[in-house]
Amino acid sequence: GRTGGTVRLADGTFKTGTIWLRSDTELHIEKGATLLGSDNLGDYNAPNAFAQNFNFSQEGWSATHLILAVEEKNVSITGGGTIDGNARAYFSDTPAYVGKVGWRRGAIRAKDHANCGRPGQEIEFVECENVIVRDVTFKDMCCWSCFFYGTDHVRVDNVKVRNDLRYLNTDAFDIDCCRDVRIGNCDIVTGDDAFAIRGNPVHLKDSGRVCENIEISNCVCQVSACGVRVGVGTGVVRHVRVSGLEIKEAGRALHVQSSYSPESRGVDISDVAFSNIAVSNAGAVVSVTGGTKGSKATIEDISFLNVRGEALFPTRVVGMGSTRPNRVSFHDCAFKVLTPGSENDGIVVEKADGVVITDTNV
Repeated sequence: GRTGGTVRLADGTFKTGTIWLRSDTELHIEKGATLLGSDNLGDYNAPNAFAQNFNFSQEGWSATHLILAVEEKNVSITGGGTIDGNARAYFSDTPAYVGKVGWRRGAIRAKDHANCGRPGQEIEFVECENVIVRDVTFKDMCCWSCFFYGTDHVRVDNVKVRNDLRYLNTDAFDIDCCRDVRIGNCDIVTGDDAFAIRGNPVHLKDSGRVCENIEISNCVCQVSACGVRVGVGTGVVRHVRVSGLEIKEAGRALHVQSSYSPESRGVDISDVAFSNIAVSNAGAVVSVTGGTKGSKATIEDISFLNVRGEALFPTRVVGMGSTRPNRVSFHDCAFKVLTPGSENDGIVVEKADGVVITDTNV
């Protein structure tokens, strides 16, 4: 029988549980149409619906999703309309804590945090090829808004993200063990990271995959955690280009970290270039670190060109565990520290090698 085609949503709100996208399929949500996630977790996929699925009890999200494509080719989401995750049905009204760097407005968990009582990654592409997401709005997402996992040849353009700045784990885009990803011209407001570039292949069928050839450009971000986070996992992240960002608010605007728990060796990170980036209202403009005492991974060839911003705390290049950042460069940058008494600590370098700072004001 015939496969593929275009599914169109016109004016109106369409409440739904999990939608599966198959190969050669376009989900076209027209301007004026809203795809609304169900407020009943029973309407979503089963946790064992596909082999690569996972939840994360520490953060309190389940292995359920709103839109799924698993091992498919040539799939797209387009159209000018809205995908609404209905987070307001799942999240508490009371902050769990107020942070000093990130989540300075307060951080809110789901009502049923202990039992993973909310959907996980809302839109997920797993070990797919040739994916397009463009001209849509993500609104009120319950977890990572859009997750590319082990997926090749991704194009994202002109996506608006509007999540509550207090809602934890509501990243805009997570890019994990993917190749050839281009994201541009996005406008992001969210309660966690705008972009997380990860190397965590543990759940994939192809456990040897690396994350490489990633390009992010010409985006505006207002976030409570990181504008761009590079790290997470025990794999490899390499060949990343980030340029033309305006980061209006962040905990750490540009954050490179290999390890996130003492039990993890961390991600080997190399050849990451940040350029032409403006940062304001941040906890820190730049952080490059091993992360934990258990870190054993390598961080090398990280560059910052024409990065300008002001923050509460200094830029840091700091080794931890046996990880020593190597060949980290700053050229034509300007960092202003707003915390009283920190005027001479614009860039802190500890347990790192080959750090070069030229034509930079701190």
